[in-house]
Amino acid sequence: MHLIVGTVGVVGFIVYAAISGGGLGTFLDIPSLAIVAGGAFFATLAMSRGKFNQETVSFFGNSALTLGWIGFLIGLVLMLGSTDLSTAEGINTFFGKASPVALLTVLYGVILKLVCSAWAASMTSGK
Repeated sequence: MHLIVGTVGVVGFIVYAAISGGGLGTFLDIPSLAIVAGGAFFATLAMSRGKFNQETVSFFGNSALTLGWIGFLIGLVLMLGSTDLSTAEGINTFFGKASPVALLTVLYGVILKLVCSAWAASMTSGK
């Protein structure tokens, strides 16, 4: 029960901060979520060998965090690779399309790592 209340509380405060800061829509980016959650799912699937235990949950959280930073690097490459900041389209690409990939993947990775750490700890303690 503590796991559920704690997780809902943490995620609730994060969502509250996002809404208060300008709206939840700004923090929702499907490609960023796919990089982190999808990548972590498949990495964990490869590692788990069909088992679901504390180690699997912990590995998912670690993979999500790692993939968040990989997504950050992908976003930076997209932002800096061939962007011409002297044009409106270049500025739109830099700030509008690539920056969410760079920034939100790290945010999603950290949130998933936090949730998975709490979940794995609750599995270890048997509560």
